[in-house]
This record gives sequence, structure tokens and C-alpha cells, in this order.
Amino acid sequence: MDKLKNYMITFMRGRYGGDHLNSALIIIGFSFLIINVFLNNSALSILVNIIMLYALYRGFSKNIWARQKENMRFLEITKDLRCNFKLIKYNFTDKESKYFICPNCKQMVKVPRGKGKIEIRCPRCNTKFDRRS
Repeated sequence: MDKLKNYMITFMRGRYGGDHLNSALIIIGFSFLIINVFLNNSALSILVNIIMLYALYRGFSKNIWARQKENMRFLEITKDLRCNFKLIKYNFTDKESKYFICPNCKQMVKVPRGKGKIEIRCPRCNTKFDRRS
């Protein structure tokens, strides 16, 4: 078992591995795969194979700079979506506070729950906006 482990370590040395884009590609690929189980569409099957092969290619690539550039572009494109999911998660899990996004500078602002309609002042840019807590 140690021999296989050492072989894998030496094989992956200098390779890119996983990142956010690879994770998203794998999740999308498996989602399409589950949908394809019910639809049995050959075009969707080809798309699943292309997505999975691209994720494997990115993981085993030795061109680290290009893969990092792709990942940074992906993170920049999905920034708003990730921030919205983060805001929903915080509002769902924190029962004592509510979180809002400043319309001017996009800073996340935390306010206590149950105070009714309040005027919120952003700590970064001092913009005032009204929301219900």
C-alpha cells in the first residue's frame, strides 16, 4: 500500500490538482449525469463526458499558471452568485442577527433582528439605507 501511495505522490508532484473551477465542473457533470439517467439523451451523455474529461485534464495539468488564470476568471465571474449564497446562509443560520449588503460599496452589514424598519449606516462608506430587520 505504501508503494502505491508513494507512486501517486510522485505522479501528482508538479501537477495542478483541484480548485473551485474543478469542483464546479465535477458538480455540474454529476448533475447532468443524474439528469441523463432519466432522459437517456446521447447529446447530454457526450456533454457529461466532455465536462468530466476537462476537469480531469485541469487536475492533471502541469501548466499551473494557465489553470490558476482560468480559476481566477471563474471566481471573478461567480463572485456575485457566491456572495448571495453566503448572505442567504448567514441569514438562515444566525438567529440573532440579520445581514444586508450595502447598495453603494457591497459591504456585508450585520444588524440585530426584530427591530422593525431601521436605517442602516454602512461602516465602510457611511451610506444610509432602510431595511426591515
